[in-house]
Amino acid sequence: MRDFNNGGDINVGGDFNVTDNSHNEHKLLMHCSSEKLLQERPFRRENIKIEQAKKAKRLKPFYALSLSLFISAALWAAYNGKTDLVSIAMGAASLFMGYMSLKATLEPNAFQIEEQDAVNEINKLLKQRRVE
Repeated sequence: MRDFNNGGDINVGGDFNVTDNSHNEHKLLMHCSSEKLLQERPFRRENIKIEQAKKAKRLKPFYALSLSLFISAALWAAYNGKTDLVSIAMGAASLFMGYMSLKATLEPNAFQIEEQDAVNEINKLLKQRRVE
């Protein structure tokens, strides 16, 4: 570490090798063959579908709670025979929870956006190579 100055300069008198002992082979999509890209595209699309299914499964309790609150508000209003503050608050809360749950389900998360960007890049590369 004595070769690194505080000013940010690096003074190395000899060879400077950095070894991270990584055995992972990461290739950019542009360096992959057309056959590899054709195999990679369905895999990425399946990742998007799996992530969407996980989000929907994770948010099912919120859908159920929203529906039960809405039914409770309707039953409360029917029981009292009039609309009061409790039924309005329960109905509004159920609509808000339902909207937010639906929004969270339909909007893609960061992983889905990355996978969709990869699919788009694969499509572009295959068009450029005139495979498709």
